Amino acid sequence: MIERIQSTRAGVAIALLRMVLGVIFIREGSGKLFGWFGGGGFEAACQYFTELGIPLPVLNTILVSGTEFFGGLALLAGFLTRLAVIPLSITMGVAIVTAHLGGGWGYPTLIIAVCAVLFQNGSGPFSLDHALGAPEK
Repeated sequence: MIERIQSTRAGVAIALLRMVLGVIFIREGSGKLFGWFGGGGFEAACQYFTELGIPLPVLNTILVSGTEFFGGLALLAGFLTRLAVIPLSITMGVAIVTAHLGGGWGYPTLIIAVCAVLFQNGSGPFSLDHALGAPEK
């Protein structure tokens, strides 16, 4: 099973797409967690989730920011990419229905589409999955 998860048939373009998406998620998650890269930090993210009416805003801020930050690290490294894109896609789906339904839903929808491509194709070269020697499928 782990061989299937780590296998890849993707090329350099998919690897580049994976790394760019990883950097985007690291930026977003670290902005919510630590206030890095112009983010408002944890308290501001909790307040925003409260304003959106998201229940348990502290818990959900931890879940969302952690998913974005650590999922982004996994994507950047190309480690278990097929698993990493699942919670990232769910997070973007929730973002669409809570924060972007009135407009601006194109960006998270595009991210979900990129996650689907990565789920189908794997990490590609320049990834831990590839370096760990999972067979091509």
